[in-house]
Amino acid sequence: MKRCDGSNRSRWLRWTVLLTAALPQWVGATAQCPPGTGEKGPVFWAVGFGVLGLFFVLGLAVVFGAVRATRGLKWTRRLPLLLAALVAMLCLWTLGLWLFGSYFVMVC
Repeated sequence: MKRCDGSNRSRWLRWTVLLTAALPQWVGATAQCPPGTGEKGPVFWAVGFGVLGLFFVLGLAVVFGAVRATRGLKWTRRLPLLLAALVAMLCLWTLGLWLFGSYFVMVC
C-alpha cells in the first residue's frame, strides 16, 4: 500500500535535482565534432544507410520466414513461434539502429 505522506513527492524532487545536475554532461556528450575533422562523404552515408536497411530487411525476413514455416501448425504451437519471430525482428531493428547511430552518426 502506498504511503500518502508526500514521500513520492520527495522522491520525484530528488530525481529532478539529479537529472538537472547531469544536464551539462548530456550537453557535452552531444557536442559537435572539432572543426578539423571534415565532412563525411556520400559513400560513407550510403554504407550507413545500407547497413540500416539491411537490418530492417533482415527483421522483416525473419517474420515472413516464420509465417511461412509455421503455416501448417496449430495456433497453440504457431503463436509462440510467431511471437519469438517478432521479438527477433525488434532485436534486429534495434541492433541496426544502434550500429547506424554508433558507427555512422556519432563519429567525427
